[in-house]
Amino acid sequence: MFLNATESTAKADFEIHPKGVANGVCVEVVTHNKKTGEPFTKKTAEGETKNRIILVFQTNKTATKEDGSTVNCVYWDWHNVPQSISNENGTLHKRLNDWEIEIKDFETKEAFEEAVVGRPATLVFTHNVSDKNGKTYSNMTSCTPLDEGATAFVAKDYQVYNEGAPF
Repeated sequence: MFLNATESTAKADFEIHPKGVANGVCVEVVTHNKKTGEPFTKKTAEGETKNRIILVFQTNKTATKEDGSTVNCVYWDWHNVPQSISNENGTLHKRLNDWEIEIKDFETKEAFEEAVVGRPATLVFTHNVSDKNGKTYSNMTSCTPLDEGATAFVAKDYQVYNEGAPF
């Protein structure tokens, strides 16, 4: 079978990001599935396929692993790739604008990464429960520059998704 609609019992649960304010840093920009090499995509309600871009943040919040060790939380912030990031209604525009990233043309993914990877942020997370499956998910509701005088979080032992990521 090529695609299966039955939820896998082998599917690993993931630890959701804790609610509240966290200091974080963008550690990576992801656009492609490393297993298939294909771009991450999403179908819109109109049936259109949109490419996706993920801003990956590691934060000062921690989770405890099964072996008792602690790891810093990582959050994947998913956005559709817009025709133009200057579209003020787009979620990526709003995220970059709030984070005070200049809205401009980025000729390459590397140029965009230079603007965001390694940049600290103050992040706010909320939780919501899915009507479909009853699971609780975390949502990043705010991403702003650090307050003046605040200590920037530095990534710790981040496991890169893409080879060649700087952390």
